[in-house]
Amino acid sequence: MSGSRFQLALFTFLFPVAASTCLAADLEWVKVSDDGKGFVLASGRPFTPSGFNYDHDGPGRLIEDYWDDEWPMVVEDFREMKELGASVVRIHLQFGKFMDSPGKPNQHSLQQLDRLVKLAEQVGLYLDLTGLGCYHKKDVPPWYDKLEEEERWAAQSAFWEAIAKTCADSPAIFCYDLMNEPVVGEAKKRDDWLGGAFAGKHFVQFIVLETKGRPRHEIARQWTNQLVAAIRKHDRKHLVTVGLVHWSLDRPGLTSGFVPEKIADELDFIAIHIYPEKGKVDEALETVKGFAAVGKPVVIEETFVLKCSQDEMSRFIDESKSVASGWISFYWGKTPEECRKGGTIGEAIMANWLELFPKRMAQIQSPFENVKCDGTYRHHLQGICTNDRDAIYWSFTTALVKTNTKGKVLKQIPVGNHHGDLCHVDGKIYVAVNFGRFNDPNGNADSWVYIYDADDLSLLAKHETQEVFHGAGGIGFRNGHFFVVGGLPDAVNENYVYEYDGKFEFVKRHVIKSGHTRLGIQTAAFANDQWWFGCYGDPKILLVTDADFKMKGRYEFDCSLGIVGLPDGRFLSASGRCEKDKGCWGAARLAVADDRRGLTTIDEP
Repeated sequence: MSGSRFQLALFTFLFPVAASTCLAADLEWVKVSDDGKGFVLASGRPFTPSGFNYDHDGPGRLIEDYWDDEWPMVVEDFREMKELGASVVRIHLQFGKFMDSPGKPNQHSLQQLDRLVKLAEQVGLYLDLTGLGCYHKKDVPPWYDKLEEEERWAAQSAFWEAIAKTCADSPAIFCYDLMNEPVVGEAKKRDDWLGGAFAGKHFVQFIVLETKGRPRHEIARQWTNQLVAAIRKHDRKHLVTVGLVHWSLDRPGLTSGFVPEKIADELDFIAIHIYPEKGKVDEALETVKGFAAVGKPVVIEETFVLKCSQDEMSRFIDESKSVASGWISFYWGKTPEECRKGGTIGEAIMANWLELFPKRMAQIQSPFENVKCDGTYRHHLQGICTNDRDAIYWSFTTALVKTNTKGKVLKQIPVGNHHGDLCHVDGKIYVAVNFGRFNDPNGNADSWVYIYDADDLSLLAKHETQEVFHGAGGIGFRNGHFFVVGGLPDAVNENYVYEYDGKFEFVKRHVIKSGHTRLGIQTAAFANDQWWFGCYGDPKILLVTDADFKMKGRYEFDCSLGIVGLPDGRFLSASGRCEKDKGCWGAARLAVADDRRGLTTIDEP
């Protein structure tokens, strides 16, 4: 743990009330959507379970091994997972730590679990509570392994009754997962309840030692139903699933006995553990489709770049969106920066993954897509911006339009000519406006910034920005300051950016050594630690600079009608056209950074 991490965690440990007040999150209950294809919150908003398995720390210790003496580390790990974009954290509860005897739960462990649930509520994370773990063989109680099948199932039921009773009232529980990767034994009697070890841990567990002539799927169904019934004695609201190995489908070869369509009746959704292999992404996708055929939501509860490249995993995630509703990977107590400092190949892979995976999850959950603004307008599109959530704002020179993310008009108002590019900051829309001449070597511009309410588009204020000598046409925002761009006369081989503070007091004129661009700069956005400027011309030009306006690239890409960065690292790049006797329309397409082209548009399925 880094020094700053330790200090913050220590503060939380010493001042828990203050910490909870600062971090308290109003979590809504999660349920399966009415169409049975995914999840929604109590308010009806879609919910995508994405996040991390928090199954052990870096040295391999399980959470029960350190949540007493090193609670501040747990707190900080939860915060880091939240900062990485997680909505769900999967916790693996060990049977031996929670049961003192077949019918007697360990009260201290239940108290610690309650503490963990409260932490999740404070940080704003949902928990996938996976139970009955026997990952470390040395921690499995000898009495547990001596139980006969019926007695063992009864002890497992007692475990789940205790967990459900502890957690029933908290909205922070996403689900109960009955067991990690259960398997039904074969006809030949086994002498061990645990499967083989992987990295010193026994993740696979058998629910019977022998079938005694019973169909394997029927044993799995009975076991599932018994444990679900135990939970439902105390909690009828939270979701229940079981984490299945990918070889659970009823196909030739190795199977777990947990055939999804045979055991799913009492489950709320299907959880699959799958690690795509190099060159076999299509095969992995077909497997996920097989689980989805049950007709219940599918969560890919475990996945990682264990056997494939990051590009292959990225493709797997993208193409599984059509059948999966959630994705949970792994976090082992180190941030990407801390992993990178480790210096090993494994840590480097983890660092890259912890940067890629949250980005892919954010993109999956993003409400933004390729979109066309409804309607036509008298003048052409000048710029776009979003509120990062559910609205897009379009400036059509003499009309300011607010739409939802699908392009449906929610509000529009007439505005003076010429309203240009715009940006959204803290519930307000800031528009670069010029009522004078553009591109005049002698000035003669009349530059302003108009401020509108992002909700109803009412005019709130207007500020002169007469320093913008050749006419204000575009605007961006960074670190509390506004940056206005605009026109440019012919033969001027650099561009200018005019900086204003939050009260629109002029600060400084910046120079971009860009070479000439036709009519200057039309659109501006600060995103991904860089400035992105759209310019007219034939071809249209995209300028990219660092935060201090030092050139990083000049590209042939058209974002001269609007460019805005999205929270997931992608962009919306605007386009449009005016047609005689029809008017002008506007649209926007998703785009991503491209080292060769600056930006490249992408097609959404």
